[in-house]
Amino acid sequence: MSAAAEFFLIALAIYLWESGLWLPLRAAVLRKRPFSGRWGVHRPGQWMSTRELGLVAMLPAVPDTGLAPCQAPPLLVTPEGKVLLETAASDLVECGSPTWEDIKVEAGRLTVGGVSARVSSPRMVDLFRRAKKRGLPPADGIADAWKKAMSPHRAAKEWRRWRLVSSPLAPLCLLLTTGFFIGMPVTFLYAGVLPMLGVVLFLWVLMLVIGCRLWWLSRRVYPAAKAALRGDVFLCCVVPFHAMRALEVAAVHAMATTHPAALLLSTGDTENPWLGRFSRELLHPRPDVPHDDDRAALLRPLLEKALLPHNRDLSLYGTIPSDSGDEAATRFCPRCHSVFADGVDSCTDCKGVPLKAFP
Repeated sequence: MSAAAEFFLIALAIYLWESGLWLPLRAAVLRKRPFSGRWGVHRPGQWMSTRELGLVAMLPAVPDTGLAPCQAPPLLVTPEGKVLLETAASDLVECGSPTWEDIKVEAGRLTVGGVSARVSSPRMVDLFRRAKKRGLPPADGIADAWKKAMSPHRAAKEWRRWRLVSSPLAPLCLLLTTGFFIGMPVTFLYAGVLPMLGVVLFLWVLMLVIGCRLWWLSRRVYPAAKAALRGDVFLCCVVPFHAMRALEVAAVHAMATTHPAALLLSTGDTENPWLGRFSRELLHPRPDVPHDDDRAALLRPLLEKALLPHNRDLSLYGTIPSDSGDEAATRFCPRCHSVFADGVDSCTDCKGVPLKAFP
C-alpha cells in the first residue's frame, strides 16, 4: 500500500470518528427525515457510551442538516420546593433548597450541593443565569426554564433561527469534505504534487471561512456559548475533519434549551413513537424510583398545555400494546408495553409499575 493510500485511510478513520457527537445520556437527538418531514429520535449510547456520555452517529459524507440535539433542563423542583438534579443515569438526586450561589458551572458540569451532572451546552445554564438577573428565586427560575423548554412555539422559533443562520455552513462543509476526499487524491493522481498543493490551500481557506462563520455565531446569535464555539473556531482552522462537521457541532448549542417533545409538537408530529413513550412515562411513574412521581407531576401539565393546540389529550397516549402473538400473555405494562403471563403483578423493567389485564 502506498503512503498516499495509507494517509487517506487514516484520514477517513479520523473523519468517521469526528462524525459522532458525545452527548449526555439523558439527552435526545432528533433528525428530520428528508421526504416525510417527520422526526426520528435517537438516544445517545446506542453505539457506544461511557458512564455519562453516549455517542450519536451523524449522517456520513454529507452535512446532517436535519440534526437537532435536544436536552431538557437538568434541574427540577418538587411541590415542596426542593430542587432535584437529574444525573447521567436519569436518576433524580435531592439537593435541598439551594441558593443561586450553590448552583455552579465548571468545565461543562452543573454542580448543586456537591452533586453534578454534565450539560451539553452553556446555553442551558444561561437560562438559570437570566432568571437570577430577573430576581427570581432558584425554584421559580427552574420552573421558568422548564416552561421555555417545553414550549412548542419557542421550539419552532429556535429551529427556524438555527436553519437560517446555519444555511451557509452546509455547502461549505460539503465542499470541504468533497475537496479533501475526492479533489485532493484526483488532483494528485492526474496533475501531480504542485496542483494538489493549490487544492490544499483552497481547502484551508474554506476551513478559515467556516471558522469565521462559527465566530459570527458565537458573537451575534449564541453569545451564551461563546467560549465553547470559539474553541471550535480554533479547531476548524487547524483540523479539517472538525471543520467538516462544524454544522453539527454548532447544532448542539443551538438546540440545547429545547425539549424534544416541544420540537416534535412544533411540527405537528403528534404520532411520533418517542412522544408516545414519553407520555406513558409521565402517565405511569415508577413507584420504586425516588422522585419519579415528582418529575411526572411537574411535566404532565406542561405537556398537556403543549398538546392543546393539536386537540390532543395526554390520556390518548395511554394505549394498549398490539397483539404479541404470545397466547400466554394476559397482562401488559402500561408504561413500556411489555407483556406478561399470569402470576406477575408488576413490571421489573419499570421498577414496580402495576400491570394491567388485556381487555
